[in-house]
Amino acid sequence: MVSMSCKEHDGFTANSQFITHLMGRILGAQGLQATPIDTKGFQNVLKLVETTNADSFDLFYGLFKFNRNSMDIILKLKEAMDDVVLQLKARQEVLKYNACGGETTLSAN
Repeated sequence: MVSMSCKEHDGFTANSQFITHLMGRILGAQGLQATPIDTKGFQNVLKLVETTNADSFDLFYGLFKFNRNSMDIILKLKEAMDDVVLQLKARQEVLKYNACGGETTLSAN
């Protein structure tokens, strides 16, 4: 047993258990399935989905409801997703620019 304050416990729980269950539920909603060319990383993703979705939704909801840090985790995840998508789009624009010999092109997205 590790001695810590309630505040520390809630922070650790949100940053480990809640994020794990949240990602497992999100990825599970994608309908991911094994393929003949799975990487070890993807196999781990499928295992995460299987493990977290085997737990009841009530457990997941409890991690959310009774930990004031859970909503912060959701907001940080959304922000991180937006940042990664922006990076991908920026890279795409750079590649388009370079492919056109340095000429500016307009894209639909």
